[in-house]
Order: sequence, then structure tokens, then C-alpha cells
Amino acid sequence: MSAAVARALEDARALIVEAGTGTGKTLAYLIPALLSGKRVVVSTGTRTLQDQIARHDVPLLRSLLSQPFSAVVLKGVGNYVCKRKLAEASSRATPDVSLASLVDWAEHTETGDRSEVEWLAEGAPLWNEVTTTPDARIGPRCPYFERCFITQARRMAEQAQLILVNHHLYFADRSLRAAYPGARVLPDHDAVIFDEAHQLEDVATEHFGARISTMRVGELVRDAHLTLARMPLWTGRAAPPRAEGERQIPVEREALDVIDTVERAGLALFSLLRVALVAADMQDAGRVIIPPGMFDHPERQKAWFRLDSALEELARTAEAESEPSPDEEADPEAGSRAALTGLARRARALRDDLATIAEQRQRSHVYWGEARPTGTFLSASPIDVADLVRRHVVTAGPTPVFTSATLAAGGALSYTRARLGLDDAEELIVDSPFDYAKQAMLYVPRDLPPVNEGFSVAAADRVRELLAITTGRAFLLFTSHRALREATTRLAGLPYPRLVQGEAPRATLIDRFRSTPNAVLLGTASFWEGVDVPGDALSQVIIDKLPFAPHTDPLVAARMQARAELGEDPFAAIQLPSAAIALKQGFGRLIRRRDDRGIVAILDGRIVTKVYGRVFLDTLPTGLPRTSSIEQVRRWWAT
Repeated sequence: MSAAVARALEDARALIVEAGTGTGKTLAYLIPALLSGKRVVVSTGTRTLQDQIARHDVPLLRSLLSQPFSAVVLKGVGNYVCKRKLAEASSRATPDVSLASLVDWAEHTETGDRSEVEWLAEGAPLWNEVTTTPDARIGPRCPYFERCFITQARRMAEQAQLILVNHHLYFADRSLRAAYPGARVLPDHDAVIFDEAHQLEDVATEHFGARISTMRVGELVRDAHLTLARMPLWTGRAAPPRAEGERQIPVEREALDVIDTVERAGLALFSLLRVALVAADMQDAGRVIIPPGMFDHPERQKAWFRLDSALEELARTAEAESEPSPDEEADPEAGSRAALTGLARRARALRDDLATIAEQRQRSHVYWGEARPTGTFLSASPIDVADLVRRHVVTAGPTPVFTSATLAAGGALSYTRARLGLDDAEELIVDSPFDYAKQAMLYVPRDLPPVNEGFSVAAADRVRELLAITTGRAFLLFTSHRALREATTRLAGLPYPRLVQGEAPRATLIDRFRSTPNAVLLGTASFWEGVDVPGDALSQVIIDKLPFAPHTDPLVAARMQARAELGEDPFAAIQLPSAAIALKQGFGRLIRRRDDRGIVAILDGRIVTKVYGRVFLDTLPTGLPRTSSIEQVRRWWAT
């Protein structure tokens, strides 16, 4: 793999590499990247891997390589404390222990990185008050610009040979460059290496699409109150002209009215949209197609136009007040005023995205919505991102390398090539060095009911039998939240400590699992990948069903239809290879090092009774022993 990466960088040829667990994939691409003399961006699927490379692999390489090199971690704006926002929060807030601790930390930290503040709970509202967004950054007009952690990180990145980012930041840079030529988030670079590249289709879909939500409107309103409504306004342009003799309302009051109008209009529109989405979700699938003409309904159209006008008025007001007052040589609100330019951009971007979704003019997109307990979401997603990735990544200049432990389905990379537009990329598959013939056992029962006929009751009973073999120490991975809820109920009273997704943040649950003897963890999609528990703490992975993406999902359905229109089998082209790769991810939670040993149980008999099951089996490691006898599993584990 290392030699292939070196050739790709030297020849400026795209490369796709599947490197099995335990191959030393990270060092295999980092060493040739550093020896190439090129500036290389390494983009990871998660901030966890990003931090792991920075804290473990980079120091190791400094001790191994004779030539010095510079490396920088660069994260999204929201991962850094904003000194201006922190000062504003301190000036207006009542004394608070957490805020005081943040102030003290900000005075001593070198990076301002959120990951250092382990004592602040994940999702704590306080962090949102002291960080900023790309649109809210005001650049050199900010009084803290030279001392800004983001400014310092980006300047260091301009000089670094190795820049560590995550996929979302990289694609934010790509989409920004596409929309605004000359604009950029990352420095120019010679090559980019995507680790965990199996996530790229989803990331590209998000960044080259449009999304509006109650959350996005709420954040805009919140930030408008924190900036526009809290400063003395001077232009008078915020207030519409009054008829002669009519009482002039104070400009500050007019600003509050503008913000309140956006909030009320947003609530009104999303209330109507939520009712329509819930009514359309006959199968309780969550995500549903937005039918053409949904916004033509008189009441919804009226609500849309009201929000559209309110957003434009907010943008105009913020823009008018963004310039410093000419009456004062030193405006104490200069920093906040400059931030209003970003507020205006955000209001107009929200207005544009709302129009994109309402009008549905792009035939290359699928339009869908979701009514969650936490809010209402509407999206316009590109059906096929292959051309977008090809245009903005593969042929955009920097040499791309795509790698992951799970890129091949059925032993071939054709699915990943097609989804990411990698027609001309060189390819390589490196098998895992682990001895799966000795380290693992695959159990697939043949005596359970079909997955749609009384399966869950029988599966729960079989899970109890399996857990008894390893005395807990297991992951139970489910393909849906409904199945997770049912299993949580049916597996009440287990004689082992039980951890269930949703009871605590994901990282907290994983830490508890590692430290709790004989624990059993129940989870869905987010636990199928990116979880590393080597050693005896994890001895069994139980998977309820083959992880097929539901064909009723709007994006999956649109992609299957697109394949069918080309004369292809949509199941074989989309659902099957995607599910095979997802299964390989779940399987990969078990064996993390050479001395690991354990059982993988797949309770869905279709993997051995259906013709397509061969694709799943061919995607799993070669040499893996398989049985349908639970007694044989007991004997194997006891040896």
C-alpha cells in the first residue's frame, strides 16, 4: 500500500485502496506522503481519527523519520472558542462557574480546541454561545483577529506540510470554492488522502445539497438577538419611513420586530409543513418525499412568502447596521457590527435554500422531508454525486487517494468507483493480516423465523443463549431504531450490565462498556463503525438483520430509480453492495488486534438462503469459519 501511495503521489494519479483492519493503513499512507515533499491534506471521517493521528501517529513518525516535518490539525470553526463571543458572553452573563472556567481555559490554551474541554458536557448550550460560524466570522475587522485561534490555526496550516482535517471540512472547502471562485477554507495543496473514504458519498450529498430546518431558523433568530438586538442602532435604515405625523418607533424596537417576524413566520411555515410530512409518512419511515406542488397549497405558499419576506428584511436590517457609526471615532460595538454582515449572508442563504426546496427546479435532485422529535427538516439532495466528486475532487488539482477498511463489496471495488466517479483511478486491495480462521467464528442460524414473521421474539431468545456463551461482553447491533426499542424491552432483566444507545452520549457509552466487566451494549447505525474495543471487553458481535437501506427512503429510492432507468438492476446496483459494505463495518468491530478472539452472529438467515447472500459472504474476510449450530459455537469458544 505504501508503495502504491508513493507512486500515486509521484505520478499525480488517483488511487483507491481497501486496506483491511490491522494492515497499518495510517502509517502506510502517512510515510510516503511525508517523504513526497508535497503539501498533503489528510481528511478523516471523524474528528476522533483526526485527533488520534495527531496525538499518536504524528509523534511516532517524528521519531522514525530522519527529515523534519510540520503537521497541523485544522477543524471546523465551531470547534474553536471565539474570543469575541466569549468576551460578549462574559460581559452580559450573571456569574457562572462553567463560563468562568471557560474564560480561564481560554487564557491558557494554545489551540482553543473544544476537545480540550472534557469537563463541558457534549451539546452544552454554553459552547454555542462562545463559538461562531463561518458566516459570522468577521475577519480583520474583529478586535481579536490577530489573537483568534482560528486565524492562528489557518496561518499554521498555510506553512504546514501535513494538514489534518475531516471530510466535512474538506467538502465545505470544495463547495465554497465551487460557489465563490477564489474563496477557500483550506490552503492550496498538492494531494489529499481520504481515510474512511466509504463515508464520502454521504458527505458529498450533504455539502452539495440544500437543507432548511426549524433548527436552522432557530439558530439564526438566536444569533440575531445576540447581535442585532443587543447593540445601539444608528442608521435609522432599519425602520421603514413613517407618514407625516405618525409616531416614530425607536430603531432598536424595529430591529426586535424584524427578528420576531422571522421567528413567527418560521414557526408558522414549519408547523404547516410538519403536518403535511406526518400525513405523508404512512409507513412511519421518518423520511418522506416532498411531493411537487407542496408549496403551492394556498396556506403553505402564503406562509412561505411571509418567511421569505421576513428573511430579506432581516438581511437588509443587519446589512444596514453592519457599518460602524460615523459619529464615533471608536465604536465599542465594531466587532458585533461587523458580524452583522455574516448574519445578513445567512438570512439570504436560508431564503435561497428555502426557494430551492419549494420550487423543485433541479431534476438532478430529490426533495425530501423529515419530522423528527427534535424538529422539522427539508432537504434537496443530489441523486448522484459521482460527477460532483469527479469535478470538484478527482480532477480539481490535488492528487486524491481514497482508502478505508471497507470499500469493496463481494471482493470488487466497482461499487465505490461508480458512486464516487473514480473511473480512471488505480486500485489496490490489501487483506487484513489477522488469522480469522483461528480468531473468529461466524454463526448464522437456519432455524429462526423469516425476518418479517415473528422474528424478533425468537431472535431475542437466541441472543440470550449467545450472551451466555461469552458471559456478556457483546455488542448487539440493530438495523433500525424500532428493532432496538423492541430488543431493549425483550432483553430486560439480562444478568449482565446493559448499555443502550440514547441513555448517554455515544463516547460515554463506549467508555462505560470498556470499563464495565461483562457489559452488553445495544445500538444502531452509529455503533456499526468507528468503535474500537480491543481485548476481552468485546468477545461477541450480534447483528439482527442484514443492513439493507430501506427502499422507501427518498434518496435510496431515487438512486435505485436512476439505475433502473439506465437498464440496471437497482437492487444489485445500489442496495446490495451498500449493505455488504455496512455489514463488513459491523463485523469489523470484533477483531482489532492479533490476540483478539470472538464470535460474530448474524441472525438473518437470508445470508445463506438467498442467492445474493454470496455477496455478503464474499465481502467478509476469507478463511472465516461458519456454522449454523449454536452447540458448535459453544465448543469453539470453550477450546
